[in-house]
Amino acid sequence: MVYTCHRDRNCIINKITRNRCQYCRLQRCFAVGMSKESVRNDRNGRKAKKEAVKMTIMETYELTAELGLIVEKICRAHRETFPSLCQLGKYTTNSSSDHRIQLDLGLWDKFSELATKCIIKVVEFAKRVPGFTGLTIADQITLLKTACLDILILRICTRYTPDQDTMTFSDGLTLTRTQIHNAGFGPLTDQVFTFAGQLLPLQMDETESGLLSAICLVSGDRQDLEEPSKVEVLQEPLLEALKIYSRKRRPSMPLMFPKALMKITDLRSISAKGAERVVTLKMEIPGSMPPLIEEMLEDLQNLEKHQNKHSDTAAPLST
Repeated sequence: MVYTCHRDRNCIINKITRNRCQYCRLQRCFAVGMSKESVRNDRNGRKAKKEAVKMTIMETYELTAELGLIVEKICRAHRETFPSLCQLGKYTTNSSSDHRIQLDLGLWDKFSELATKCIIKVVEFAKRVPGFTGLTIADQITLLKTACLDILILRICTRYTPDQDTMTFSDGLTLTRTQIHNAGFGPLTDQVFTFAGQLLPLQMDETESGLLSAICLVSGDRQDLEEPSKVEVLQEPLLEALKIYSRKRRPSMPLMFPKALMKITDLRSISAKGAERVVTLKMEIPGSMPPLIEEMLEDLQNLEKHQNKHSDTAAPLST
């Protein structure tokens, strides 16, 4: 490239004027020892490096055929076991909508009925997660019991309508925060609604919700697994699929993937609090809980006991 000076080839070059005459600036550089080769090679090198980085980034946005198939299966399984909010015909009830009470037995009966159906759908979803049925029966049961409430909470929170501060169940029943409290959530209510509000900025679609649910399910760090390493192997492509899919969907927002993963920690925290709610809820309802809910809640209580035991043993080390 050839530069030309439009004055007397004697322009003053300083911080202010250095961009006014490229010819004199270049001559000034030569005068202090810069070689011609270094100028062009440096510029071309930087340009090539930027192009290489750009190409690498673009490549990471593309799903492989194998990951694409996993995403397709998870998305279909999620969609067919959990209709989106726009697919539901909403309906409401005026039952105990004015103020919080200990428990509305009518709402509890409806909620427990819907919860049982939702658990069945979670089991159906789990069986369609690639590789899940290849695990031992014992590990399948362990993963389902420990992750079921995480997935249920994640699902209902994706049906949160912030303008009305309501949540919608799979049959279309739409309850306010007060009614959710009175239906059995009790002290857990505000924490669940806070989590739902924190999901909104992520703007997750059905595919991302399904992948995050699958990652919650297939977690090798769950207690009492027979083959945790095998579970971890199953989780790896799910993590990679969510990372690539979310970055491809939002190329200018690379932090969406780690933010989504952090929600798993929040879900587990809410589930642990759910164990505390179980004890009081059993005393509030007149009869026994539905069998599927009872089975799930028993595992939550065992989880809570384990966490308390771990905290007690860890406390002296931190003092």
